[in-house]
Amino acid sequence: MKVCKFGGSSVAEAAQIRKVKSIVEQDLSRRVIVVSAPGKRHKQDEKITDLLYSCHAMVQKGESIAATFEVIRSRFLEIARELDLTDSLEDALNEVEEKIKAGASADYAASRGEYLSGLLIAQFLEAEFVDADQVVRLTDDGQVHENSYQLVAQRMMERKTYVLPGFYGATLDGTLKTFSRGGSDISGAIAARGVGAEVYENWTDVSGILMADPRVVDQPKPIEEITYREIREMASVGANVFHEEAIAPVKSLGIPINVKNTNAPEDKGTFIVAERDTSKAAVVGVSGKKPYRKVLVEKFMLNRYPQFPLQIQESLKKLSITIDFELKGFDTLALFAASEGEVDWAGLAGAVEKNLNADSCSVGEEIAVLGVVGEGLAAHGQVVGMVLETLKEHSIPVEALNYGGSPITLLVAVPLESYTQALQALAKAVELL
Repeated sequence: MKVCKFGGSSVAEAAQIRKVKSIVEQDLSRRVIVVSAPGKRHKQDEKITDLLYSCHAMVQKGESIAATFEVIRSRFLEIARELDLTDSLEDALNEVEEKIKAGASADYAASRGEYLSGLLIAQFLEAEFVDADQVVRLTDDGQVHENSYQLVAQRMMERKTYVLPGFYGATLDGTLKTFSRGGSDISGAIAARGVGAEVYENWTDVSGILMADPRVVDQPKPIEEITYREIREMASVGANVFHEEAIAPVKSLGIPINVKNTNAPEDKGTFIVAERDTSKAAVVGVSGKKPYRKVLVEKFMLNRYPQFPLQIQESLKKLSITIDFELKGFDTLALFAASEGEVDWAGLAGAVEKNLNADSCSVGEEIAVLGVVGEGLAAHGQVVGMVLETLKEHSIPVEALNYGGSPITLLVAVPLESYTQALQALAKAVELL
């Protein structure tokens, strides 16, 4: 059995939903279909989920949602009409509108895009609709509860096609609750683990995961295979490749995830797997995060003060400064600090020296951190040399280098103004490995 999750672009309009039906019918093992809410049809369009959030906010302010909800209503009815569906969604739409007007939670409002999408697509596929709040169980803090897998298995035992709306479930006391944005990927993973799927197909609008950010690097190559570890490492260094919480449910059973393109279903896409043959590709990609500042702290005999690094991080956290990466020497600690707000970095350095008894503290200029990721790094020592040589060829200074904290990731910091050039150069170099 295969579980297929179709994202917002795949269900944005009738023409796309017809593609979904064609994909499902081409493989009879595709029996569990997880759907998102309709996404944007064009750049100026609005996502259904955003409109539903707006409706909830309007109710909280005492404003009328009539005009906004009419956009939602028209969108769903237009899709139904173009798909020649005879059973109207009017009753379901009326119920949703009335409950939002009556003060239903933000989670309820936001989840109705997937709910209505599920009802519509189940009708079009002549499949059985399974409401997510009946089988997906979440803890109060939004984590997946183990009960979910058994409930899914019990509910989807028969040899038929099921449609499950993504993005939401219910707590143990029955309260409807959503995941974070992008959570339909998690719903698909829950379904895949619950039914013991042979593969979890994640259908979107790109033919797999790319080796680098296409907004920065021109036509990066697609990745054929990437491990669970590699994809999490790439995400930690800025790559928006796959909802990392969607990996956890399938990882325990080793279920592969196949990221595929609804608009080009014949493309192989990317397989996310437990292990891969690194002889074919030592490195899977290059990603980057910015901006950071390197906070360099010196304290003599640092190893005698095990709480010192934690004290610094706690102090910075109070200023809304996050530390993503850390390098440690005998008497020095280098912290890569990021903040979305304005920070008095010079004042911060002085405060660290005074309040934490540091010998010295300095803050450098803004930098970017790039990550070269691959399970084959350890066996291909030339990668580190290649990275340094590539940056030298482009006259890009190296602010910091770290390999060993993770056996599959090489981190390199460069000046912020060199970020684009460095990412482009390294992406081109690793494609040749």
